[in-house]
Amino acid sequence: MESLPADWVALWDVFDEHRSGALPQVDVGHIMRSLGRRHTEAEFRELLQPLPQPVPFDAFVGLMRQPYNGPTEEDLRIALQAFDVGGTGRLKVGELATLLTTLGEKMAETDVRQILGDVPVDAHGCVGVSELVRFLTAPVAAATPEMAELQRQLAREAPA
Repeated sequence: MESLPADWVALWDVFDEHRSGALPQVDVGHIMRSLGRRHTEAEFRELLQPLPQPVPFDAFVGLMRQPYNGPTEEDLRIALQAFDVGGTGRLKVGELATLLTTLGEKMAETDVRQILGDVPVDAHGCVGVSELVRFLTAPVAAATPEMAELQRQLAREAPA
């Protein structure tokens, strides 16, 4: 049997608590995001659509082995700077929230509030483009050290 990255297997096992070997597509999307894949919702739908429901582990491995060229920090910086009309390197949080909930692939207001709640905002209600790019492109924390805690949380939430 070939060796797979431990974090792929560990995250799969967290979601596959009944050890069925298959997961709903939505869970596969969560795992892939946790592993650093920054696909849009449309890209995830396109990737997952041809797969059986639920998705077997080997199909998940196949997805993860596909080349991934997600957005780079520079791509994100350029996109955000387009909205920095004054060239200050800062964006008003309210305007940024409006952009995220109304343009392109619209985000839910709750998701925007969660993201912007974690980004440092100055006294003028602005966030630095560089700080926002660093925040949005920061690597996802390794799942393995927190695996036991996540399993405890899932066990508490599981129906009796």
